[in-house]
Amino acid sequence: MLHAEDDGFYMSAGYQIGEAAQMVKNTKGIQELSDNYEKLNNLLNNYSTLNTLIKLSADPSAINDARDNLGSSSRNLLDVKTNSPAYQAVLLALNAAVGLWQVTSYAFTACGPGSNENANGGIQTFNNVPGQNTTTITCNSYYEPGHGGPISTANYAKINQAYQIIQKALTANGSNGDGVPVLSNTTTKLDFTIQGDKRTGGKPNEKLIYSWSHGKYIHTQWIGTSSTNTSEQINTENNAQELLKQASIIITTLNEACPNFQNGGSGYWQGISGNGTMCGMFKNEISAIQGMIANAQEAVAQSKIVSENAQNQNNLDTGKPFNPYTDASFAQSMLKNAQAQAEI
Repeated sequence: MLHAEDDGFYMSAGYQIGEAAQMVKNTKGIQELSDNYEKLNNLLNNYSTLNTLIKLSADPSAINDARDNLGSSSRNLLDVKTNSPAYQAVLLALNAAVGLWQVTSYAFTACGPGSNENANGGIQTFNNVPGQNTTTITCNSYYEPGHGGPISTANYAKINQAYQIIQKALTANGSNGDGVPVLSNTTTKLDFTIQGDKRTGGKPNEKLIYSWSHGKYIHTQWIGTSSTNTSEQINTENNAQELLKQASIIITTLNEACPNFQNGGSGYWQGISGNGTMCGMFKNEISAIQGMIANAQEAVAQSKIVSENAQNQNNLDTGKPFNPYTDASFAQSMLKNAQAQAEI
């Protein structure tokens, strides 16, 4: 009997619960009331959060804490080297650009003016350049420069100037690769001279048949030239923005000139595609370095915003509560500072 009664009770209770559930399901008003209650509860929570934020924004102590935090983190971005992600991004991009030039420049087939010794930058000798067992190169090729051929003297000179500027900056003041000033220092001067030779009055060498000349007798270079010393004075600034511009010149010029590239004149490297051209064989590396430069330039741009919106005692009378009518510019300055740091 007890068992039967239990069954009856539970069956009855189950029916009632099911019926109640069906009633709720069929009654939109109850569901809407529940939804509205939930919305009201969320609104109250949001109001509570907003109210707390308003109180904090009017609290001089809270404002000072926020400003101290912004100031501390901005100093780590702008005034130091090792622990600044923005500075390290700049250093990475600069080293990547000059590094690519250092390890590839020796393998260009040739550089020079082409069949007209006064065209495309003429015939020049460059010093302190990266090379294989030499630091000097004379661009005197008779081949016409262009895509898939020699690099022109003019393009070599453009890359060399950018390379020399970055190298001087990296080693400034006897430093070992981090001579670029901190990002907050944008006024340090970089003055030096690039020495070289300009060569004129030459003639093409004797025509000969080479393994690559398809049975034709051809000239390969200008010889018998007279040299005149040249001196180019460089007056620029040793700061991240200027140096990243020079890094971009190196990579952009290499990519656009796209010279022929061989293993010491003995042919192309095995297993490397790209039709023997700089822009083909090093397509991925060039793209990666361009990305590094763009990222570093953005970091420098954001760093400038941080610097322009520095939090100092002149921004606000921090002994008084925040007033949204009179202190709006101060609040906007704090926001710009924080957003720029977050972006970096």
